[in-house]
Amino acid sequence: PLLITARVGDGRVAQLLSDHAWLWTRGFEGGGPQAELLRRIAHWLMQEPDLEEEDLRARANGSQLLIQRRSLSLDNADIQVTTPSGEVHGVRLKDNGRGVETGSLVVVEPGLYRLADGSHKAIAAVGDMNPLEYADMRASPKKFQPLLEHSGGGAFWLADGMPDIRRVKPDRISRGRGWLGLRASGDYTVSGVEQTPLLPGLLVLLLFLGLTMLAWHREGR
Repeated sequence: PLLITARVGDGRVAQLLSDHAWLWTRGFEGGGPQAELLRRIAHWLMQEPDLEEEDLRARANGSQLLIQRRSLSLDNADIQVTTPSGEVHGVRLKDNGRGVETGSLVVVEPGLYRLADGSHKAIAAVGDMNPLEYADMRASPKKFQPLLEHSGGGAFWLADGMPDIRRVKPDRISRGRGWLGLRASGDYTVSGVEQTPLLPGLLVLLLFLGLTMLAWHREGR
């Protein structure tokens, strides 16, 4: 059967010039993909993105940005990729046949990458878009308050100047107004001691005697 498709304004039309498509289901002359064909036609009419014949997509894969373009045109422009910092890189895609072109770009910074070729546009996200450290950018000791209470430490603002550092005993208060204590907990274990002489004993003795004789000789002049 002959399938005719066209775009009309913002809409689409499709016509299958056969009333015997049901014979595919019956296995006539080997059968055919009647259900799949009709399903894809219906979804194309509803403008499903996966069935667009003109499409530009990109996704992050590790340190690479993978780019794919589907097009019925044989003369397509290079892809212009704009990084989150505003730099623009040109990427030439490789023709894989059947209207599909692919390419890649090494990425080093997280954020949104914008792609365009003059006719198509796409956006790809690289890295975590909602990291925990960016959830609340306000400076506050509240997040560390449980840890401070457990360890007996304190929080100090750099705008008030650096606190004095003091050595305190484990059972003493380790913070105060304008000072911070470092506890001498003595929490260590000596597992062994090994001593290695810098020079052999005999060599040290000869060196000492030589220096003594040299000093005696110079004093005797």
